[in-house]
Amino acid sequence: MADNIKKNLINKKANVLKTKLAWIWPVVLFSVILYAFLRHDFSAMSNAFHQIDWSLIGLSFGFNIFILYFRVSKWTMIFKPMHRRFSYFNMSLALFTGGLVNMVIPARAGGLVQAFLIGKKENESFFTALGTVALVRIFDGIMLVFLGLFILLMQNIPQAGDAYFKSIFQTLGTAGVVLTLFVITLVVFTKNPKAMDRLVQLLLMPVPGRFKPGTTKAADRFRQGLICLNFAGYTWLGLLLSLIFWLFCGVNVFILLKALGIEFEGMSPSFLILLAQAFSMGIPAPANLGPYHAATVSVLSFYGVSAQFALTAAIVMHATMFISNTSPGLFYLWLDKTPILSMLKGLKDADQTIR
Repeated sequence: MADNIKKNLINKKANVLKTKLAWIWPVVLFSVILYAFLRHDFSAMSNAFHQIDWSLIGLSFGFNIFILYFRVSKWTMIFKPMHRRFSYFNMSLALFTGGLVNMVIPARAGGLVQAFLIGKKENESFFTALGTVALVRIFDGIMLVFLGLFILLMQNIPQAGDAYFKSIFQTLGTAGVVLTLFVITLVVFTKNPKAMDRLVQLLLMPVPGRFKPGTTKAADRFRQGLICLNFAGYTWLGLLLSLIFWLFCGVNVFILLKALGIEFEGMSPSFLILLAQAFSMGIPAPANLGPYHAATVSVLSFYGVSAQFALTAAIVMHATMFISNTSPGLFYLWLDKTPILSMLKGLKDADQTIR
């Protein structure tokens, strides 16, 4: 009884803290918009908007929708070794809604929503689905690092950005080593169930005793989502599809730059912008406002684009990316009539299964 009262008090304090923190992001967002309004030359932006090739913006929008469906097919491949065939509609609903949440909520909880929805729709364990989501993210991370290192090593980097890109190169190198070791560890342990069991027990040692049964069960189900790593063919196919995904993203950046009238020699500037934008996504911010624009402006400035026009380009690119990434999620939620509150409650219930 006393434990329940104590737990309720802790939950009430946590809810109060969350309510207070909820006011932080609107204030920060309003401050950023106000700062931009006071500092930016909007007359120059108006002239720039008249020069935009809107047909290419439309092409970019459609191409980004294609990339989203490509991501669905990429995720479907991860389930094949589990001998599960899911509805393509449900897969699209889950992934697009996850993308919508990632675009809107700074907590980057889209992966949890994605796993919850496909688990609910296809009667699959939330933690198994979460394992597949995590594996796709790992594959994407590895190939982004590989592509970034290749570009930074093989292409000519603007002299003005030597220090900036050197720091990115060092970050990519560190991330590459960590991801490679992580994947090797996962492959070794998934092929050796006893070793995996010992690893899980070791990782769960700090967990309080009353939580261990639920946490152990969740860990076992999560491991089932990584079964793709037991098959070399599927693992290499997953990595190849992730590389193609990033190449598509780079082409989309190229289309947007051309729409804005910014033309560079070769594709490397487009991929460098993509690289900076992708890493900016790791910074929690509502709708990725701020980090995305700073990353885009930085790279364009290194190539001699004026700060005013670079910011205009960043705003147009962000708007196109944001609308094309969120509208499919809204459309599929409307088709499916999925209640948002029910979805959030499901995530809370998944957390309770561990406890």
